[in-house]
Amino acid sequence: MSFVIQTGRFESGTEEQQFGFRQLFGEDVQRRFDLYFHWYNIIHELGHCFVSQSDLHFSDVQEEMFVNEFAVAYYLYAGETRRLAELKSMVQEILAQMPSPVPEGETFTGFYERIWHTDDIMQVMIYGYFQFRSVLEALEKQRSFESVAADLGFELKPSDIASCDKEVSSENADAYLLTAKENMQTCGMDVPQVRLQLMDDPTVQCVRWE
Repeated sequence: MSFVIQTGRFESGTEEQQFGFRQLFGEDVQRRFDLYFHWYNIIHELGHCFVSQSDLHFSDVQEEMFVNEFAVAYYLYAGETRRLAELKSMVQEILAQMPSPVPEGETFTGFYERIWHTDDIMQVMIYGYFQFRSVLEALEKQRSFESVAADLGFELKPSDIASCDKEVSSENADAYLLTAKENMQTCGMDVPQVRLQLMDDPTVQCVRWE
């Protein structure tokens, strides 16, 4: 089984698309877009690849929560505390401007489990709130990578963790993915066959089977 992570570039988006992301991320949109999608989200998508080849059986909501824990745990393990702090501050700022769609009396996960396979989840603000809130929960939870890897069936072995010092950008997203794959393989994890594909449409952020 092989996968392709498709990640769109802000700089190649239409004026309308760029305007939408500028409203979301603010005036420093290029740097924030790259931090979220070309640094953090590529490891989130890699987490989906690991889940697909594991014995785990999640609901869609549970899987999204887990792969956010996976991405945060990996970057904590890799010592990326500065960028994680920047990501957390950015997500908190975005959420402060987004009204919660969760009705009074319902839990966050309960609400999204209820609406996941309905038209409601297709609403941009409702889905966006879910993603940013679940990222924040993972950042606050700070699970260890050893624990997350154990859920996937791996016992990490001590190893030196390489860092990627390249500027965070669409052009360097593949370097961050490759570094993560190599680190995880060195730690004893069976890394899925996965490649990165840059897309012109910045709204395309997903993983697909090949």
